[in-house]
Amino acid sequence: MILVTAATGHLGKGVIDFLLKTVPAHQIAALVRDLAKAEELTAKGIAIRKGDYFDATSLVKAFEGIDTLLLISSGSMEDRVGQHVNAINAAKEAGVKHLIYTSALKTSFQTKFIPGVDHIRTEEYLKSSGISYTIFRNTFYAEVVPMLVGNALETGQWFYPAGEAKANFVLRADIAEALANVLMAPEKHLNQTYEITSGKSYSFAELAEQLSDVTGKTITYTAISTESFKAGLVQAGVPEAFIPMIVSISEALKDGEMDVTDAALEQLLGRKPTALSLFFQANYAA
Repeated sequence: MILVTAATGHLGKGVIDFLLKTVPAHQIAALVRDLAKAEELTAKGIAIRKGDYFDATSLVKAFEGIDTLLLISSGSMEDRVGQHVNAINAAKEAGVKHLIYTSALKTSFQTKFIPGVDHIRTEEYLKSSGISYTIFRNTFYAEVVPMLVGNALETGQWFYPAGEAKANFVLRADIAEALANVLMAPEKHLNQTYEITSGKSYSFAELAEQLSDVTGKTITYTAISTESFKAGLVQAGVPEAFIPMIVSISEALKDGEMDVTDAALEQLLGRKPTALSLFFQANYAA
């Protein structure tokens, strides 16, 4: 039996939808914290297991009878590694045979991306656990681009501190489909780590050109300093607690941490990943 954690989130729901195209609903389980949010999954015939990454006991019970587990990394930054360790330990105790974990692209202890350190620590713990694993090191979702663009569509000016570096973006749906493929045949991916990217990286100037073409508006990218970016966040009223995370994204991009292309996603999908231009057309075309 397959279990998908964080099943009411965008990625979790996407994975389940792809699984349902091939796997009978009674062979799929979903881990949720709030049963009230699982009505859509219940209607599809998915078995609902209640559990919380902070509650190790709840996870052991939720993982009973599960052969293959998708551990979607926690969205909560509070003791994030501890949450993941709870899930890995529970999986081992419950007899899970294979665990898939969603990490970050080319993560390391030197990454500028704040959550990246949590990811590498989780990866190391998973590898030492003795459970068979597959690690998806995902680049940024294409769905992150609108957050980076801000109000540039209205002003025509895109100010961001990414310098001249390039970045790689992938549609969340493509990652969900690839994860579903691995969940259905984990024996083909034993103890593998995949760098999940599209086939092309883009500078922010190139992204601005694509947005201009799709929207019919001239959008100009201007690289600014990190200090100016921070000041703008403060002026915009962004809560102080969120600023380090937002800045770490820009620093990782500026350092080229997301300028990676790898064939793994194409191989897992059996086709080329969806072009970023199609995402822009779907979301920005007039």
